[in-house]
Amino acid sequence: MKYTHLEELGVKLSCLGLGGEQLGGHGWGKVSERQMVKAVHKAIDSGITFFDTAPIYGLGHSEEVLGKALSAARKNVIVATKVGLAWKKNEPFEKFTDSSPANIEREVDMSLKRLGTDYIDLYQIHWPDSNTPIEDTLLAMGNLRRAGKIRCIGCCNFSLELLKESLKYSKMQTIQVPYNLIDRSAEKDLLPFCRQNGIRVLAYSPIARGLLTGKYDRNTRFGPDDHRSRSEDEYFHSEAFPKNLEIAERVKVIAERLNKTPAQIALRWVLENPCVTTAIFGAKNTVQVEENIVASDFVLSKEEVELLNKEA
Repeated sequence: MKYTHLEELGVKLSCLGLGGEQLGGHGWGKVSERQMVKAVHKAIDSGITFFDTAPIYGLGHSEEVLGKALSAARKNVIVATKVGLAWKKNEPFEKFTDSSPANIEREVDMSLKRLGTDYIDLYQIHWPDSNTPIEDTLLAMGNLRRAGKIRCIGCCNFSLELLKESLKYSKMQTIQVPYNLIDRSAEKDLLPFCRQNGIRVLAYSPIARGLLTGKYDRNTRFGPDDHRSRSEDEYFHSEAFPKNLEIAERVKVIAERLNKTPAQIALRWVLENPCVTTAIFGAKNTVQVEENIVASDFVLSKEEVELLNKEA
């Protein structure tokens, strides 16, 4: 496992991180909380130090489960959560952005309670909020840092323009962006800018919601309790789905050549980019953690990378 330092934190940041969306128990089909807790423990035992969650994942349940699972290991890991993506009380799955100072002050205390901790290592703005000036949002985040409730500030899903604007008001330690063999939109400008300015890139969806595992084809159908069944899913329901499957096939070819799984190859491809600090994967059980952790222990040749990039 490769590690790097994240300024202001005493714990090293691992190149692989465990995402908490599945911990929320909603949107990924049947999920066992018991198995998820075991998955967190397996990740810790495997050298993963970065755990990422958000209040919206299971409407707070993900944070609660993560807090219980980490328990005694809390001081040896980096806990990252988010703020600014809220839900309506009577319609919990109708989401809206709110990064106003008042909401940030309210949400941080709820997250701290659910996580069972008195500080958050990395607090991230989940999505841009067009109704709140970024200056106001970052002023509130800075107040939380000075109060000791959070240690580092990050953002997710920001455009390069918004990121540059944010840097006028605060240091931004990290940015989370979707990045995988299918979605490479961050490569052109955002990733190079972050590398030049010392902003750590946390890549989410490195396996494209599972599409790059090679398990799915044109006939795949998901249950109503799986968000991949929705028409707005960008990997399984876009016009580019046939091309996405071609990319998945190339991943399978390399996997067979190296005696690896497609998931391991997809993750390794993300880690080969020097602009990426950490790839965040999701897992429902220890088996998936054990499989994905292998991506930190091998490299791809130039020829293999070129084949994966073919027609990209």
